[in-house]
Amino acid sequence: MSKAAKVLVLPKQFGKGTGYDLVVVSRQASVQDYLDALNRAVEELPLSRSRNKTAGCAGCDLCCGERAPLTWPDILRMEKHLGFGGGLQSLLDRVGHIAVDGPVVDITLRREEDGRCSFLDRDKRLCTIYPARPLVCQTFICCTGTGRAAGVRKWVVNLGEDELVRQWLNQAAERGLKPRYHQGSRPGLRLDDWRPNAFTGKKQYRQVLLREILPAGLWKQVFSAPSS
Repeated sequence: MSKAAKVLVLPKQFGKGTGYDLVVVSRQASVQDYLDALNRAVEELPLSRSRNKTAGCAGCDLCCGERAPLTWPDILRMEKHLGFGGGLQSLLDRVGHIAVDGPVVDITLRREEDGRCSFLDRDKRLCTIYPARPLVCQTFICCTGTGRAAGVRKWVVNLGEDELVRQWLNQAAERGLKPRYHQGSRPGLRLDDWRPNAFTGKKQYRQVLLREILPAGLWKQVFSAPSS
């Protein structure tokens, strides 16, 4: 593992299986550092998978039927990867599903009638946009993690999705249009309900620092300053 790593994913025993723990070793650690650490762990650690029992993960499409919230940087990465220039609402109509329940908005990857992600190759059972797959897909390792590791994932995903919702509502307001959603009941959409957060003004995960996302209690749990 790189000496310059700002986030460490460490193996941890859970019963007879091997899961993982998460430690942040730099105050400048970004969400991208977190993703890089998890991706290294998938390749290097002997993790005990709860679904695919083989040594590798490729070819198991069970996670592709899970709800997959999208974040603002996810959308920007997918837009670039797909070469799409039709605007946020058009892109969400193509790749996402917007569900509204009163004031609650949930923007996720679109799934087809079989319940699987629209970007899944049904024959090869592989993701067709793997280099630009969303954060929630990158961080679903299919093995047991510690509570603090789960907490980091939850806060990153939730705040990233909140910023996407804010951008969606804001862009509709700028055009004088009502935001278009795919499923809804009792819609009560108000832009003022979605405040700027650490993702606001950022386009890439490397620009978003973990310490700006995590609540103080969770940051205290995951941060461990390196010994001099």
